[in-house]
Parts: sequence; structure tokens; C-alpha cells
Amino acid sequence: MTNWLASGFTDAFRYINPDMKEYSWWSFRAGSRGNNKGWRIDYQAVTDNLKDKITYARQLNDVVHSDHCPVKILIDL
Repeated sequence: MTNWLASGFTDAFRYINPDMKEYSWWSFRAGSRGNNKGWRIDYQAVTDNLKDKITYARQLNDVVHSDHCPVKILIDL
């Protein structure tokens, strides 16, 4: 992932929210979602030339229908 991002892509979520800890996947074991112990494995990425146009990038972790939650990104084009 590091090499791919270094090849000209920006992690939109991390760019907009550098210190925020949100996850897009939780194990079904040990109440992981309720304890917010997950992984951010669903990335929103843009080419570097679009990074300054990102206005919003988040995980919609209030949506509960599986072990993943939707991700959302808004870009001002």
C-alpha cells in the first residue's frame, strides 16, 4: 500500500483527517465493533492532482449491515 500511494495517489481520508481514528471493518469476535477495535481496510484514494479538491472523506460507521461499513468521499470538481 505504501508503494502504491507513493506512485501518485493520496489516501483521501488520512489527508483530510490526519489524526482521526475510524475503521471500516470489524471482526465479529469479542464485540469488536462495539469496542471500536477494527481496521481501516476500505480506502478512498485519489490521484495526487485531486487531493486539494477533497472536501470530505469518512467511514460511515453508523451504517450496520455487515462487518464492513460504507466509505464516502466528496470532491469539489
